[in-house]
Amino acid sequence: MIYKRCGRCKRRIPSGSPCPYCTTRRKEEYRLYDKQSRDQEAKAFYNSSDWDSCRRYVLELDDGLDVYAYMTSGALVPADTVHHIIPRRDDPARALDPDNLMSISSSSHGQIEAMYKRSKAAAIQQMQLMISQYRSRKRN
Repeated sequence: MIYKRCGRCKRRIPSGSPCPYCTTRRKEEYRLYDKQSRDQEAKAFYNSSDWDSCRRYVLELDDGLDVYAYMTSGALVPADTVHHIIPRRDDPARALDPDNLMSISSSSHGQIEAMYKRSKAAAIQQMQLMISQYRSRKRN
């Protein structure tokens, strides 16, 4: 059998397999994070059937495309995330409002969050305009 060193803990493990020590330790860290640190209200919301059906509806409404990438560069990128334009924690009443939701990819999500850090109000206004223009183009 061929062995290698785990990149994290440097223990000797069989080649081609994950380190059982690190995998167990990571699972325990996630379990503790879920129990002690994670926002339980957000967790319950994102695990709800209401969010799941709303998310699927918005992805379908936006043709499964990353609206941000399309509106900024014309790129056709598959969406894998539904983003709250006005964050859920800022306005819980709009958490399931399709006009406050936008299909995006993970890379666009990072760009949008960076925009929110620079100027949240300007980013929200830009996202609202984008989603309005994108969806009105589809109807015509």
